Amino acid sequence: MRWRRTFSGRPDQTTSARDFATTLFAGAACVDVVQFVVSELTANTIRHTRTCEDGGWFGLELVYDDPAYIAVVDNGGRGIPTVKQPVDLLATSGRGLYVVSQLAHRMGIEGSPRLGHKVWAELDLDKPMGDPFGVEVTAAS
Repeated sequence: MRWRRTFSGRPDQTTSARDFATTLFAGAACVDVVQFVVSELTANTIRHTRTCEDGGWFGLELVYDDPAYIAVVDNGGRGIPTVKQPVDLLATSGRGLYVVSQLAHRMGIEGSPRLGHKVWAELDLDKPMGDPFGVEVTAAS
């Protein structure tokens, strides 16, 4: 099953997008991973792109399959999403896409600052988050 939905570019919409994804993946082992990935990708688009400007929006695409698929589309601007190797895994910012890349079966970044980006991840439907890095990972709000 595939769902697509748009959200306004306000910070509170990260919670709305996460709740939407949680409902769709309820009962799946990977629901906690889906929650984290949706929270991270939507918070990033609101923080780092034109999505947060007047009239801004982001799109969320979810596919319930194996692998599960999550994609967030933004309005572009302010650079290119990049997976950075963190120096400090206990840092409170700057490591989100790295964590997503470690949780994902596959991950990709497409687009441009001018036209917008699509950041996507494929996840194992039957794999919960666990504690893959020796640190607690929680969803952004």
